[in-house]
Amino acid sequence: MCSNRLNDRSKYSRACCDMPRGVAAALTEAKRLGGAVAIAVIVGVVAITARTGAAQYPMHEPIDSRVQALQERTNNHFSVSLGSYRERAANLPDAVLGTTSDLSQMVAVPPMWWEPSMSTSLGLAPQTQPIDIHTLITIALSSSPYVQSILTEPEIRRTEITIADAEFDSIGFVESKFVDTNDPVGSALTTGDSSSRFKDETLIGGVGMRTKTRAGGQFEMAQRAGYQENNSTFLIPNPQGTTRLEFSFTQPLMKDRGRAFNQTRIVLAQLDVKQTSSEVRANLERHLVEVAQAYWELYQARAEWLQRNRLLASAEELHLVLVSRSGIDSHQRQVLRASTAVASRRSDLVRAESRIRNTQSRLRMLTGSSVLMHAHLQELAPQDQPFMMPVDLSVRQSVLTALEYRADINQSIRRIQSMSVRVGAAKNQVLPRLDLILSSYVAGLDGNRSSLQAFENQFNGGTPSYAAGILFELPVANRASRARLTRNRLELSRAMYEFKQATEVAFTEVEIAARETQTAFEEMLVKNQSIDAQNREVAYLKQRWELLPDPNESAVVLIDDLLDAQERLADEERAFVTAQVSYALSWVNLRKAMGILLQFGDLSEPASEVIESEPVEFEEEPLP
Repeated sequence: MCSNRLNDRSKYSRACCDMPRGVAAALTEAKRLGGAVAIAVIVGVVAITARTGAAQYPMHEPIDSRVQALQERTNNHFSVSLGSYRERAANLPDAVLGTTSDLSQMVAVPPMWWEPSMSTSLGLAPQTQPIDIHTLITIALSSSPYVQSILTEPEIRRTEITIADAEFDSIGFVESKFVDTNDPVGSALTTGDSSSRFKDETLIGGVGMRTKTRAGGQFEMAQRAGYQENNSTFLIPNPQGTTRLEFSFTQPLMKDRGRAFNQTRIVLAQLDVKQTSSEVRANLERHLVEVAQAYWELYQARAEWLQRNRLLASAEELHLVLVSRSGIDSHQRQVLRASTAVASRRSDLVRAESRIRNTQSRLRMLTGSSVLMHAHLQELAPQDQPFMMPVDLSVRQSVLTALEYRADINQSIRRIQSMSVRVGAAKNQVLPRLDLILSSYVAGLDGNRSSLQAFENQFNGGTPSYAAGILFELPVANRASRARLTRNRLELSRAMYEFKQATEVAFTEVEIAARETQTAFEEMLVKNQSIDAQNREVAYLKQRWELLPDPNESAVVLIDDLLDAQERLADEERAFVTAQVSYALSWVNLRKAMGILLQFGDLSEPASEVIESEPVEFEEEPLP
């Protein structure tokens, strides 16, 4: 089963680059590849959930040509920065760093005696549930509460785009006010006659709309109407209906001016969604790696149980022979030594069984599967075997791929872009306030409280009234705005250093992961040779004990040697399984280090596309 998994090495190297587009196709491809390679394909189905609702919160249109020019210059900065790292990666050797073995001369490791029993029942539970790694990953993506919770985060952040863009929505308003005044008269000019009290009824109402433009202007239009009646001789006509159509516009000319500044919140929300998607991708990768680790830990625990069970059987067989020959040619010390070995190995078997059950419980928690909810009544039987064939690996190409697809590098670029936006906004706030204020209105008047006739009259005679002016404002020293600008510039410098650190981490982790992959395979080969050598020692000691002619003291020593050799053989077999699992997980960890373990839809965005994404307000001074 495992020998055919990586016969086509080119398919393995393209497993994460040419993944099927549909969920069903992804599952089919994963089943075909199997084992640790399947994780690189199955994880693609999560993108369907991650893209849900994206159409409800579309990104806004590009801001303006000035921002585009600023972004082009900043994109060149990122391209140069990544370009230097790409040149450095291109100088790396294709071979795995720090190894001397010739991979082309390595051969596949033959199957071991315990492998056929791994996919069958061990008799630990009344029911047996076959499992494989791609099924567990699929269940985890669809059922795990943790996965569902982190997939919700981008949708939560995406609502901030709509909230920020809603700042420019028009606001309609209706207002009205009735005032009934009854004041004592203190001046003859109040009523114009001898009235002792001033009585006035006024009704004012209006309907209108106000909006904020993307360039920062405030526009308001309102149609107001009302009537007034009082006992003053100066109100003519009395009563009277009044109307007034008003227009006002305030446009910042310095501070708060421009589409780039006023759409800062939208751009930051867009960048935050992208950064959150990278964080979600990283969290998903970690969770899916934990699922893969738990699967292979279960495989390892079951293999250890089989090995310990066989070791116990050999001790029981030896003890039975010694007891049956007691008083003939076996010593009491030999029987006691064999009894001790049986008890010790039975204890190890109990511990191995407990480890199997613990790992099954961990798988239930990681996947959230209802099928595994009663894992204590089931025995989970792994169907996928670790692949045990050498695979060509290019460190140079691995590092180049990591520079393009690693989530932490993309996150660092997004943080730099966000801080560049904040620096641009802070620079705008340092400017003094200079606003242009314009207003105009037409008014109508009619007697008998007729607001409708007054509304008609406002368009029939006269010309509109208008006003124009400016507002200038500058805080003394302007310390708060300048301090915010300094802080944002420092944060931008910090983000640049974090980007460099993330790139260095990518180099290091890929090199280590590639080296661990090679080391794990070499270790597996060496452990296989150790098992062969230990098997020969056990066979030699057993044959010598069986053919020993005289029951003297050397036979007791021989029993000890035989039991110790059996223990060493079981330890070597356990170490071999550990190397097997390490080799299988090393490919998962390598793909995670390369950033292609989860690359589907919006969750995986190459760095070359990140630096060429939607326009952003960037710092106009040279970047650090």
